[in-house]
Amino acid sequence: MVSYLLSTDDYSVGAKKIEEIKKGIKESYDTVYYDLDEDSIYDIINELTTVSLFDEPKVIIAKSAELLINITDNALKELSMAMADYNSLNVLIFITTEGYDLNNNVFVNLKKYASFIDIKIKNVPLDQYAKESFLEDGYEIADDVLSLLISYCDSLTLVSSAVEILKCYKLENKKITKEDVLKMVPKPLEDKGYELTNAVLRGDKKRIFEIYEDFKTMNAASNLIPMLLKKFQELYNVYNLTRAGVGQEEIANLFQVKPNVAYYMIKDAKTKSISDIKNNIDLLNKLEFDIRTGKMDYELGIQLYFLR
Repeated sequence: MVSYLLSTDDYSVGAKKIEEIKKGIKESYDTVYYDLDEDSIYDIINELTTVSLFDEPKVIIAKSAELLINITDNALKELSMAMADYNSLNVLIFITTEGYDLNNNVFVNLKKYASFIDIKIKNVPLDQYAKESFLEDGYEIADDVLSLLISYCDSLTLVSSAVEILKCYKLENKKITKEDVLKMVPKPLEDKGYELTNAVLRGDKKRIFEIYEDFKTMNAASNLIPMLLKKFQELYNVYNLTRAGVGQEEIANLFQVKPNVAYYMIKDAKTKSISDIKNNIDLLNKLEFDIRTGKMDYELGIQLYFLR
């Protein structure tokens, strides 16, 4: 049996490595998935030691593998014995996005039978991954359009999702354009956060609720209050910094943002009413307190804040 302990900071990166491992297997095989957050380690041990219906080797993929540290000594012994069966053609892949404590006794033991792979998203060029994904299915995409797409996605998971959306959308002519990316790929949450802050300060209710629906679609609505507080606090701080003579480059470094973002932060701080900014900070702090203490329902509270 061949076994792997795979650690990654992005599940899509890990899934890509798993596909590479599977391509190296000459025999036909069954793929079986487990999640240690839901399944017992004994389910995996039984899978390893049970012959498949058609006597084919199995690729057994077990997620949430950081939870292996909780298995009993007896389970560890049985798992180690199964992994030590070098006559088996099965492939076992434990995968975690939380990281392994390789000094833990469980992993010290398992590393005797498994190869450890640590793969990070920084080692996977997102533009190369996206381009190859398009090309292998016969799609065309210009370099400037590819750059726009990557600017919208800060993880391989988001890139992978965006690529699949665009493939489905342009299934007939298979040419990805800038307009396709703008229409089909959601803007990064950070960009939408700046846009929502500005819409609130303008009192643009229509745009506020359009962006709010975007956050709900992306399952990010629960982060709206802390995100808005952060944006308004940034504006307040930038207002005071610019009055003290701090420049664009220094603000970019202080807030760890790109220079063009710092430019708009300074512009907003200079053109927006400081009293409106402070009022929104006070309102959001009170709303957060009321929600946390059970005085206000979250969704109702945020909607009332937007409608005020």
